[in-house]
Amino acid sequence: MRIGFALSTMSVVAASAALGWGLTTPRPARAFLEDICVQRAGEGLRNCLAPASACKDPTEALNRGCLLEAVQFAVIPPGRSMVHADSTYFIAQALGYRADVAYWIAAYNENSDYAQYAPIDQCGVQATSTNSGASYITAKFNGFQRTNNTTDGPLYHYLLNFSPNGQGTDVHGASGVQAVYPFHYPPPGYPITIDSVYQGTLYDLRQWAMKPDDTPGLLCTAGYTVPNGSSNFSGPKCLAGASISGNVPLLENYAIGPAINVTSGPKILDNSNGNVDYTQLKSWLDDKSKTTGVLFDDPRKPPVPVQIARIGLYLHSLQDASSHGTFCGDDAPSPPGGSDVGSYMAMSSGSIKLSFGTYCATGPHLASHVQETGTGDVSLPLRDYVALNNTVDELILFGNNVAKPRGWIVNPSLLPPDVVGAKSAAGDSAADLQSRLVGRIVQGQQWSRAEVYASGVVTLPLQRTDAQDRLNTMNAALGAYSKRLMAANPKLTPLRPMPGNSFAPGDKSVCFK
Repeated sequence: MRIGFALSTMSVVAASAALGWGLTTPRPARAFLEDICVQRAGEGLRNCLAPASACKDPTEALNRGCLLEAVQFAVIPPGRSMVHADSTYFIAQALGYRADVAYWIAAYNENSDYAQYAPIDQCGVQATSTNSGASYITAKFNGFQRTNNTTDGPLYHYLLNFSPNGQGTDVHGASGVQAVYPFHYPPPGYPITIDSVYQGTLYDLRQWAMKPDDTPGLLCTAGYTVPNGSSNFSGPKCLAGASISGNVPLLENYAIGPAINVTSGPKILDNSNGNVDYTQLKSWLDDKSKTTGVLFDDPRKPPVPVQIARIGLYLHSLQDASSHGTFCGDDAPSPPGGSDVGSYMAMSSGSIKLSFGTYCATGPHLASHVQETGTGDVSLPLRDYVALNNTVDELILFGNNVAKPRGWIVNPSLLPPDVVGAKSAAGDSAADLQSRLVGRIVQGQQWSRAEVYASGVVTLPLQRTDAQDRLNTMNAALGAYSKRLMAANPKLTPLRPMPGNSFAPGDKSVCFK
């Protein structure tokens, strides 16, 4: 996955100058970490940051080479994360979702990083309002955006667990709720429940995302509600008026970084022109001046339903929670690891303080994300295996409770009825699909944080070291998986590549014109 709070080039340069490093003149900043990017129109795709980057080694995360790469990365053209987008899209179709529904789930997953997601095709052309990709662009709202520290947006990428004891010792470390398996505590744990005491931001976001109807529901700033017993995240209404503040570290061991200082209440959807809260999401999706996105496989062509946008936004935070939990102030024995005060939220005298551990700093954070694609002969880090297995679970739950009743599941025989052992009509349980799609453990004990896995059909393409080859291989894998399903059951609806893509790498007819 990608970095949770993208720091501006100006911030990197200013801090490095303060330390006497004298980096380049700042230019307009872009966020990171994507793995496939477009450098120039018509030149295809490139790696956003080379797999052989100086930043790949966590011990080099503060050297001049890595910091220079961080500055360069902040200004490269748009891209996307294939873990957030392509992998989510593949998994959704493999569970029976209709292709248009799978696309919009993936698109709103990416929207969480950008405020507005415009896809890139396999020719390296980005969708714009004036080309044939126009109808695949999401609505624009910045309340979840990773760079928007005027809202709680960063806290949906840096998912800080709540510390009841106020010291963080009950959150991070080998016995805490953070680390590689952030949901495997307390029993029965995920996927049956997400804890509402420690993991409150996700708890609040999940109950909103799984809401079956299109009414607004409840979504609160960083998840905070009025207290409900020992939980600060499961009450009947949002907590009002509490300050939420802290600084995201820019450089390891230096107290330099952008501040988050927001007030609790209903979650802000957008503040680009005054505050608009989350209850307006459906009206924004229905407003053709904000997005022309529709369910393009539905003959009626309705606007993208709010339930689909909600689950996409939630899946992004779910995936980031697994990705970031292994290095952002975590003392568990997971590289790059570390031993510092850790990352957590705590409440004192009616205000909420945010603590970001040393390894949330740009250098170590960037190093950790560079490890997550283009790994060659080695599987992606265990955190990606966990994140995508969680994605399978949540799309099974959403599929049965929300999507299937609305006709959004086109191949119902592929969808297991639950996530705890029952099999689909095609004979697969959630565990079977996780093993096939994401990978299987080949060494070590489950939940130990030290197991080794072999990649599945979704994760194997992500190991390819060249960006164009990585996308082509992912598209081909989706096509091969579709053929496998059709061979077993010719009555199934074939799976489809994303808009602007083809199962054939040389096919330019699908590209945005």
